[in-house]
Amino acid sequence: MRVRINAVSMKHFYLFFTVLLLVSAPLLAADKPQRIVSIGLCTDQLLLMLAEREQIASLSVWALDQEMSYMIDAVGDLPLNNSSVEEVIQYQPDLVVASKYAAWDTANFLRQLGYQVKQIPLARSIADIYSLLRQFGEWTGNQQRAESVIEQMQVELAEIQQRYAGRPQKTVMVYSPNGFTIGANTLENDLFTHAGYINLAANMGIEGFQPIALETLIAAAPDVLQIDQNLSRPDSLATAYVAHPALARMLEHREYLDIPTRLRICAGPMITEAIESMAQRR
Repeated sequence: MRVRINAVSMKHFYLFFTVLLLVSAPLLAADKPQRIVSIGLCTDQLLLMLAEREQIASLSVWALDQEMSYMIDAVGDLPLNNSSVEEVIQYQPDLVVASKYAAWDTANFLRQLGYQVKQIPLARSIADIYSLLRQFGEWTGNQQRAESVIEQMQVELAEIQQRYAGRPQKTVMVYSPNGFTIGANTLENDLFTHAGYINLAANMGIEGFQPIALETLIAAAPDVLQIDQNLSRPDSLATAYVAHPALARMLEHREYLDIPTRLRICAGPMITEAIESMAQRR
């Protein structure tokens, strides 16, 4: 049996469909978190980038850190918290966001109290950042904004690759407080690769963050050194590693790569600025 659909029936169909959308719109909006609290720097920044301002109930105090916050100018008059359970519950959040390594005890306790808590994973590559942005966009109901940020990142990275394609590669190594370096399977290593550097620590078989003897670092003779001392107290024992006289003499004959902490401490679109800064130094 054939069903004939005439203009009148189609008109009724579209009218019904339109009414259905209007009726369901408030329900869809209600599914979008309206009181989001962040208890860590990296989720502070993702909220400020992706969420609607009226969705943000509170950010952590780290959002205003002059050294580490990339989005400090966007904080404005948003309420801040010290990542404590007592402070968070005052906002009656319908979503709490954090990283897996920031205020994890607070996140766990809030989850036990019945609050919805989402924790972003550690990104080890730019591809991971894209996945993280999409995931965060889904959590906050801002998928389109996340896709727009990803598209802009891809455009900027392609432009950087093209702009510095003619420059030769350079070798690099990182030396951090307590004598740690950064090897393969890390976001930093992926940033080096995108900026046109060869990370000698990765070539040595080092993965993640591992200690390295200063003698090994000197023998490797990288073209460029990144001495990471931005996050350490200048008078601490850990910082003594990067203040060693032998390292100072080594720096006299090599380039020193200093990437602002705010561009590399969290995974997000700010890493394109870090890559640009490194590529310029090649």
